[in-house]
Amino acid sequence: MKLIDRNIDVLSQNSDHWIRTHSKNEFPLKLIRKDEEGNDIIYNNSQTLVLRNVFDKSSQPNYLKRELIFVLGVISAEEIRELVRTMSKESFLIIIEPNNDFFTYALSEKDLSIFESPNVILFADDLNNLSLFLDKIFSTNLLYYLKCIKFYFTYFYRQYNVDKCIEVVKLIKETVKYKTMMYGNSIEDSLTGFRHNMKNIEYLARSKDVSQLKNSFKNVPAIVVAAGPSLNKNIEQLKDIKNNAVIIAVDTIAQRLCDEGIIPDFICSIERDRETYTYFYENKTYPAETTLVAPLVLYPKIFEEFQGDIIIPTRQNVGEFIWLQEIFGISGDNSISIGQSCAHVAFGFAEHIGASPIVLIGQDLAFGSEAEQTHAAGTIYDNEELANKFPIVQEGILVEGYYGIDVQTTNTWNNFRKWFEVEIYKGDLDVINATEGGAKISYTHQLSLKEVSEKYCSKEIKPIKEVLENIAEYPLNEIQMKVVLQEQKDLFSKMKLEFEHQLRVIRSLKIAHKDSEKDLVKTLNKLSNTDPFYEYVIGNLLLRHNLQPILISSFWDLYSLEQVLSFTNLNRNKEIQVEFLTASVYVIGEIVRILEDNLNNKK
Repeated sequence: MKLIDRNIDVLSQNSDHWIRTHSKNEFPLKLIRKDEEGNDIIYNNSQTLVLRNVFDKSSQPNYLKRELIFVLGVISAEEIRELVRTMSKESFLIIIEPNNDFFTYALSEKDLSIFESPNVILFADDLNNLSLFLDKIFSTNLLYYLKCIKFYFTYFYRQYNVDKCIEVVKLIKETVKYKTMMYGNSIEDSLTGFRHNMKNIEYLARSKDVSQLKNSFKNVPAIVVAAGPSLNKNIEQLKDIKNNAVIIAVDTIAQRLCDEGIIPDFICSIERDRETYTYFYENKTYPAETTLVAPLVLYPKIFEEFQGDIIIPTRQNVGEFIWLQEIFGISGDNSISIGQSCAHVAFGFAEHIGASPIVLIGQDLAFGSEAEQTHAAGTIYDNEELANKFPIVQEGILVEGYYGIDVQTTNTWNNFRKWFEVEIYKGDLDVINATEGGAKISYTHQLSLKEVSEKYCSKEIKPIKEVLENIAEYPLNEIQMKVVLQEQKDLFSKMKLEFEHQLRVIRSLKIAHKDSEKDLVKTLNKLSNTDPFYEYVIGNLLLRHNLQPILISSFWDLYSLEQVLSFTNLNRNKEIQVEFLTASVYVIGEIVRILEDNLNNKK
């Protein structure tokens, strides 16, 4: 078998690899050959570059720790082979190669058997897509390695392209920060969400079955209306096409649209605080044609008082909602990508109903022409007192703007933008950014709303209410729901006793400096008895969701320890376990109380 065929066979065995060919190369190869010492020689723009097989010992892995090692450059196979040899068997190696010519050469001329290990993963693509790849792999157990990251730059990049090294480090650190923020909700915040979910559980029976809405508006244009300052220029144009597209509005702008005679087909909300109810729903009567789309976590009075139809989707890939679907036997695709904002809810809903193209307006994700301008006119932010109550306090950062000129944004808005980009790329969606201002959103087409109208919105669509009338509610039985919740309460009550017992055992462990190696081994075995409790939390979707912050920080702390049998490491391991088990006992107790309150209210 030829070397290239063998390499292709090896790479095809791991679905975690990300390999895309592209033509953009900063260092196009004119010719590659080997010198007498076996070094690769590159001719580039009249330069002769020698790629020496020199291992950088200053960046050598720590074989005693579980690390996530990012390597720039696949062509230096010998250096990479030395990394694999010296790293821990539990470490992971992520090899990044943005140069298509280098990857092609390695594929045909280098022995890539290193990729037979599932712990060695390749990214071979333009760096513009690196954050998408990282988002994918950080959604696995590699999330637990985020505090143990190391970088290694192969000879070519550290000698001839330091700028690329800096760019890669920056991209990885930005994505790590984004993913850490995504999973960073506190335990109390998660439990507050669970309390709201249980208070609102009765409204599920009133909600349209989201699985029946899947692709119900396939290839119908949808306008997702956010409240960014650039919306002001598009209001009049939106009036002209209001009957020719699905109008999905965020709660902040809903009243303004109604005042303008633009009745949104759907209003989307996400925030659980009372302020969402106070500012956008209290004492407001939205037209009967308008349907509310929101997750269960919403402030309960909104569901209670909303007069129109309601749609309660579950949250895609979130344990608590998968748990709800499983215990109540809710079948079908009832989840949408909800993200972090009401605009994300609107976008995820548009994707679920099959709308295409999805058109974004008012989605600035940046400050307006004036530094203090954050929202369109006609919202609560017109009220100076309220605007001061919710100030934008984050330090501004610069990103590429809609028109190619840098604009000022915040870390929060920038993370919102990244979410859009990941969703668009993953779903291969046809998305048009007609915001005409703000931050640039990659993977979208940029058209004015007038151009969108002419190209996609030339005819009226079927009234949304007529479609919804044929959609049934969730097939839920209140009596059976109560039986299921009682079963779950009993399950978690028993579980709490088991965690309490393990916490007492770990707390009682005595570890002393004078302990012999035999004593330390005995202690390690007793500490290892907590492993099934970690696994139980990971396997129980409701527990994992509510304990996610402490679970992740526990693994970060454990992975930071060298795998050496010592008093210091065992004592630190004990501290980590006590913190994890204490939090687990508390959370399980709160889950039992919340379920009990729900059952008592139903009685």
